[in-house]
Amino acid sequence: MKNSLVSDLSHVLRELRGMKVLLHVGLKRNSAKGKIDLLAGCDEGSIEKYSPSIKALLEDRWPTGNFFVCDDSVRFNLPTDSGGVAVCDSALLVRQVEEWIESRNLGGQHRPWTTGYWLPEALCGDLATAETLYDATDISVRLRELLVPYPVSLSKSIIELCTDEIRQKLSTLEKLHENATIEQELCLSDVTSSMVRLAFARSRRYFRGFRSLEQQAKLLRSSDLLIYELALKLSKRKRVTDVVSKIKRLL
Repeated sequence: MKNSLVSDLSHVLRELRGMKVLLHVGLKRNSAKGKIDLLAGCDEGSIEKYSPSIKALLEDRWPTGNFFVCDDSVRFNLPTDSGGVAVCDSALLVRQVEEWIESRNLGGQHRPWTTGYWLPEALCGDLATAETLYDATDISVRLRELLVPYPVSLSKSIIELCTDEIRQKLSTLEKLHENATIEQELCLSDVTSSMVRLAFARSRRYFRGFRSLEQQAKLLRSSDLLIYELALKLSKRKRVTDVVSKIKRLL
């Protein structure tokens, strides 16, 4: 049923004027319980420009469905499945990936719909493993050339970024007053997030975000799994001083 719906969505969205590439993405793309996430790369693409047309196309095909805009995507709830169509500028998408590989703009971003941070390498993982539903100008081919295999330069840059953040946050933690509990928690959460990100960058495996971590961790090398396990221990807030000491020695 899901493959049939993806095919239907693909045929409907190909009518969108200005679309250059349509990708089926997501860590759980082939899961029976996973949502359907599509990425539409368009000319001068923005959700403001394209959401009215996308909603109109979907509503015409599924009159009883529920469609709404959230952040950069048109979300849908249909009788059989739910998901969304994210919109981006097709030319900018390629440039963004090139910049990330060149060590630029790799910081995480807070988004309303994501746990922890939205991370560039999560999108890179989506693009590297995407199913191409439509591609007018071989954009998906170019993206795979850039991202498969995981670029060494991207790995090195994320390792440096995360190591620096962990060291700075641990230094901040040492200076905090014992009553600064909120700031302490934020520091520990940031260190935990960076430790997980660091483990995947060292293994040159795309970290797909903070959901399904147990499943993703199976991809890590044994030496990098130790970093992930320290992050897991830190998240439980037990014997924090001991765990922090181990992290310092590791760095």
